[in-house]
Amino acid sequence: MRDRFGLKMFALVVLVVVSGSHRINAQFIHPKIKSKETTIRTVVVMPAKINVVRDSMKGPEGMAAESDELSVRVEKMVAEVLSKRKNVTTLPIPGAAAAPADGDSQQKYNVADFQTKFDELLPKIMKKRSDVKKGRFSMGDEVLNLNLEKGADAIVFIRGAGKKLTGGKTAMRWLVGGVVPAYLRLQIGIVDARNGEVLLYTDPDLAGDPTTAIDRLRKALEEGFKKLPEVKG
Repeated sequence: MRDRFGLKMFALVVLVVVSGSHRINAQFIHPKIKSKETTIRTVVVMPAKINVVRDSMKGPEGMAAESDELSVRVEKMVAEVLSKRKNVTTLPIPGAAAAPADGDSQQKYNVADFQTKFDELLPKIMKKRSDVKKGRFSMGDEVLNLNLEKGADAIVFIRGAGKKLTGGKTAMRWLVGGVVPAYLRLQIGIVDARNGEVLLYTDPDLAGDPTTAIDRLRKALEEGFKKLPEVKG
């Protein structure tokens, strides 16, 4: 009887681990992309905003430095995956790295403003993601105020949240189950640089420590952009 109980408990823990570590990823593409009326050849990747917490026996704790580091890594990896897998070129944000004394402070305000506009639109997209396929989401032609290079086709916005488990919390998860595993969940939107239409929304994710993810992150992003047509020629 004890052996049977032990086997049942082990099976239950395995089920919790498997179900908690996997989630159905989705990609939603604007009809103009599917019909090839619009082609994404060049993009501007906006600074990613990703928040990671450390889940310990005392509860969740902020990880500001690690969040900033991961945001930069994801931003660069998105550009890399789009380049290698889809032949999409990434252009720099004009004036984003310049100091206010250089006369580009207004551009920084513009970038921050559109980051906020995307944050306001994102909950609506997540609530009814399939509407992206119907062309119902847009940030408006105010995107022209970003003064991007004329060749820019689209703007990429990246958001995300993750959790890192301490050794004690990991041990508890394996022993008793029911503890949410370490993960990284992303929300990525690609917006037309000319009229603000949301051309693509994807939400790739990965299981495990998000602060150390490299190959796992690359694989998740490759899967997340799987439906985006590759640029030919």
